Amino acid sequence: MIARFALSMMVVALLAYACGPRSGTPVASSRPAVARPAVHLDRGITSSVMVDTARGEVRFVIAVENGSRKQVELDFPNGRTHDFVVYREDGTEVWRWSNGRLFTQGMQNRLLDARDSVLYAERWRPAAKGQYTLVAQLLSENYPVSQRVAFALR
Repeated sequence: MIARFALSMMVVALLAYACGPRSGTPVASSRPAVARPAVHLDRGITSSVMVDTARGEVRFVIAVENGSRKQVELDFPNGRTHDFVVYREDGTEVWRWSNGRLFTQGMQNRLLDARDSVLYAERWRPAAKGQYTLVAQLLSENYPVSQRVAFALR
């Protein structure tokens, strides 16, 4: 299960690198920041978050995997399935992915087969260097996930 997830994260990182822009000011770090998996053993759901600060923009990925042997249904109250929020070191909110976006008001669901996973990825163009914390959220009503990852832009 962990090997499959690690392989998925490596594929996402390689795709992000291959498809990413080649111009711009490099922002930061030698390797991506990764949050350890949050495990909900009683429900079979694991999640992991990656922050890549390599090329003038910051890329965020939250991966959610159904580690159980049964199909899992993620229920969402509206069209907003996930969110990413960036905070400065002092706790001030700097950026929120969902700000200024419109979402459907209808309920929706996402089926995850046994051992299946889903990735949500977004980009942020930082205005300043410094220490930040990302809060990545899966906004499912029945399997909510929230993880924090600290990262630095130099």
